[in-house]
Amino acid sequence: MIYLLLGADEYLTAEWLATQKAMLGDPELAGLNTVELSGGQTNAAQVLGEAAMMPFLCERRLLIVYGLLDAYEKRMAASKSDTAAIYMEMAQLLDGLRSVPETCVLVFVDNSVDKRRGLWKGYVLPAADGHAERRIDGLEALIKAGVVQQEILTAPDARTLPTWLQARARARNIAIDGAAVAMLCNFVGANLRQLDNELEKLALYTDGRPITAQDVRIMVADVSEELVWNLTDALSQRQGAKAMHALRELRRNDQSPIYLLSMIARQYRMLVEIKSVLATGQNNPDAIAKQLGYSAYPVKKAMQLVPQFTFEELEDILERLLEVDMAMKTGADQDTELDLLIADLAARRQPVRSR
Repeated sequence: MIYLLLGADEYLTAEWLATQKAMLGDPELAGLNTVELSGGQTNAAQVLGEAAMMPFLCERRLLIVYGLLDAYEKRMAASKSDTAAIYMEMAQLLDGLRSVPETCVLVFVDNSVDKRRGLWKGYVLPAADGHAERRIDGLEALIKAGVVQQEILTAPDARTLPTWLQARARARNIAIDGAAVAMLCNFVGANLRQLDNELEKLALYTDGRPITAQDVRIMVADVSEELVWNLTDALSQRQGAKAMHALRELRRNDQSPIYLLSMIARQYRMLVEIKSVLATGQNNPDAIAKQLGYSAYPVKKAMQLVPQFTFEELEDILERLLEVDMAMKTGADQDTELDLLIADLAARRQPVRSR
């Protein structure tokens, strides 16, 4: 069987491939019958040659090819005509897939395929060297014909992520309440590998009792909070490009703009509070954390940034955040308001030393 994995989540891909390897049988023999090829270091002839080899003391071989179709896409984009060598090599691969024996499980792992180009849609190979013009079926036709099977292994979105995590917990007989699931998804986001690791860690910590939100708060770092600190740090240094990159990373977790704004506002309020305590002469981060009710980590992060702001600047920023909050809640486009806010904060001030 031939499988196509396009843009698949890294963790889900690893799990899926592990299942395929397990289906080969004995782990030692499975290792002898598993071959991995890199697209930048292989070609159609080598792939088809490996696929044709007979398995050793097993019913099947597993051949995993990483990035070959991505490499073909780049070569196609750079070619100036359909007579280029890449079209001949693609024809060799696409035609050869119909002849891959049942003894081989061939898996292509790639980022994407441009569905407007010949690799997906197919193309006409011009007549050359005594061969007549002929039609080459692309991946789309091979999938429809059942020659290739496309596996969809995308990470769940923010709405369905809690359901995925609950299912994972049930499969492992781990009890976890709904509030803990929501908090864990919020802290980690759609990083499935880290979510799975944190679930295992929490299960060991709770030792059989249901995992609660308080357990998550104690044991799991809030990745989103770290990303917001990256954003605040970039703004304090007037690094607009870095700030926008940090904002994009936050958006990858599919959080709402209003939630992101509240996180940003929380950081700036913390800077004001910590700056006020520092002004009294207290500079021990653990003592400040205890006084203000924060954990030590965000206090230490904030103490690094506080010297970059005056009280007037921080008050002005909080007023600007209030304006954006009002605009978001009265009909303005929320994503646009957030973009404009970050651009404004990055552009209107230079890093300064505190009074």
